[in-house]
Amino acid sequence: MITFSPNVQAVMASGNGESVYLLRIRNGDGTLNRATTTHYEQVTMGNGVVYEADDYLHSVDMPNISSTVDREQFKIALVDPNFLNGVDAERGFIGKKLELIMGFINPVTGKVYTNMIDTFTLYKGQIDSSGFKITTVDIGESIFAISGASPMASIEMARNGLLTKEETRSRNPNDSSMDQVDEGSGNALTKWGKV
Repeated sequence: MITFSPNVQAVMASGNGESVYLLRIRNGDGTLNRATTTHYEQVTMGNGVVYEADDYLHSVDMPNISSTVDREQFKIALVDPNFLNGVDAERGFIGKKLELIMGFINPVTGKVYTNMIDTFTLYKGQIDSSGFKITTVDIGESIFAISGASPMASIEMARNGLLTKEETRSRNPNDSSMDQVDEGSGNALTKWGKV
């Protein structure tokens, strides 16, 4: 059961409450990659994360859940007119931690409630895919789209990662399972049939 704090209940009951999105992307080692908000000013939440008001978050496309085994993805569009996310997309945005929170605005002060109990987590998971959508008509736009893994991602993985030392370390710096994959490899002579 979802429970809302008294502040959020009051905002919802008012009928004219406002909300904002708070998006946080973390690297595989837990360090912050980016934190942004749709609010017009910077927001420092009670968990210590500073969300920048940089107009980076373009839109959020929440999945339509039709059954408990739905495979529809959580899609987020980010504004990227200078292709600054191209480097991240090439190095591997897949597997980074993604968290989207809905924050609520205090109707009296016009500020976002910063206590985490006054928020609602919309999505928490991993990035499953990323890519650019470029429109060249009239003014044009460049959107960097990322998709969060669906609830079924743990059962049926949509994209496989590369099994290289670098890719494995980018997901988890302590994972040494692929460190010696290429070492000592060479040609192997095998004999088939009768000797």
